[in-house]
Amino acid sequence: MIPFPATRQSVLERVRSQDDEIRRVAFGDLAEGYWKPGYHYLRVHWHLAPEAAEDAVQAFFTTAFEKQYLERYDASKSKFRTFLRVCLDRYVQNLRKAEQAGKRGGGATMLSLDFPGAERELDAAAGTNLHDVDRFFHDETVRFLFARAVDALRQALDADDQAIVFRVFERHDLNPSAEVTYASLAAELHLTVAQVTNYLHLARRRFRELALAKLRAISASEAEYQREALDIFGLDVTRS
Repeated sequence: MIPFPATRQSVLERVRSQDDEIRRVAFGDLAEGYWKPGYHYLRVHWHLAPEAAEDAVQAFFTTAFEKQYLERYDASKSKFRTFLRVCLDRYVQNLRKAEQAGKRGGGATMLSLDFPGAERELDAAAGTNLHDVDRFFHDETVRFLFARAVDALRQALDADDQAIVFRVFERHDLNPSAEVTYASLAAELHLTVAQVTNYLHLARRRFRELALAKLRAISASEAEYQREALDIFGLDVTRS
């Protein structure tokens, strides 16, 4: 049976908390999950220059924290991801009207964001469907979710002295080709076919756990998390 993340408060419940520390952590989760989709969206859809997009993304999460933008979300009207994108749209519109950048700072916990890395990935983002902004934001969010889960898996396996497990996963699943088989990997990495099979099973399971945990951290409710898990992974997490 697949071990799913334990039940926890949704990000929306934490955003609406009266405890400032809980709110800061919740906004940290949101920034971690949505900053790169937001940056790509501003670069591609709004045609902002790199520096302007960086400022807008950083300032948006700070302002949303201070002015409680996201607490107004109504699940009966839209998906949380769509609501967040619309808030970002309105924020940029206000910036343009004011003809000045949003103020940085405040109580939100901001991350050290890899904007140069995001800029290098812009070509891939620009190749997605730009006629459907909701689909664009969805695809970018999922792509970034998977990338974060891969990084977390690499770090976790390195910490457990299981770098070989990630190497097998990387060669077979992340960079697949017709020439890469269980047998060829076993020969290349001086393993048995049984070891390759077991390592792939372990890596895929841990990747799924990490990705689901990160998905839950940015889902507005348990129901939304369940829908997203089914849509993205084809998993019915209600049956765990």
